[in-house]
Amino acid sequence: MKKFLAAILILVAIIAVALEVILPRMVTNILKEQIANATHTQDVELNIYSVPNAKLAIGQADKIYSTVNAAEIGDVDFQALTLNAEKVKVDLFEIISPTPNLNGKQRADKILKSAERIELSGIVTEDGLKNFIEHKVDQLDDAQIKITPQEVSASGEIKIMSRMAEVDIAGSFILDNDDIYFRATKLDVRNTLVRNVQIDRFLGDIKILESSQLPIGLKFNSVQMRDGDVLITAVRE
Repeated sequence: MKKFLAAILILVAIIAVALEVILPRMVTNILKEQIANATHTQDVELNIYSVPNAKLAIGQADKIYSTVNAAEIGDVDFQALTLNAEKVKVDLFEIISPTPNLNGKQRADKILKSAERIELSGIVTEDGLKNFIEHKVDQLDDAQIKITPQEVSASGEIKIMSRMAEVDIAGSFILDNDDIYFRATKLDVRNTLVRNVQIDRFLGDIKILESSQLPIGLKFNSVQMRDGDVLITAVRE
């Protein structure tokens, strides 16, 4: 009988260690890999807090905090992303044994069951915006970007009517129907052969990011221009 009780106690101790130490570590590593794949980077930090840690066995976490550096969402390069989530319920089985043939967004949507609060914030620098604009506006070459709280300005060369002209573009980021755009408000063309250029004819609004690109029901809710970068946030409603 004593040996039997001792064996039971040892088994209970093993289970307790597994729930308190092994399971949280395993879940954290799996989620880090999925975040890395979704944001096209390997620089991911992830912390999952639960008291006790054994709550993860039923798919509950008190808080999840993650930072991701040199990340991508859509075609936009982010210097950093930060995720804060509280009172989270997840599908533990989906984390450990993922459904095949799902992309990163679909898998994230399937993993998350509910959360009291989720906020994602990201920073786009002048270099990140330069890469995006040169990719989207194929006529614009050698763009120089400057971001201030008042406006975003870009200078470079653009092809107009088969001729190259030097241009200065100014505008701002706007949030419209949960998506983020760059709206040009001024276009100065330094070319004596080009007169009365219409902004919308060449640029118009450039869609930067769509909420549909975000996982777990997140939607963009603010965009703030600062000195040298743009702070973008999204929340789950």
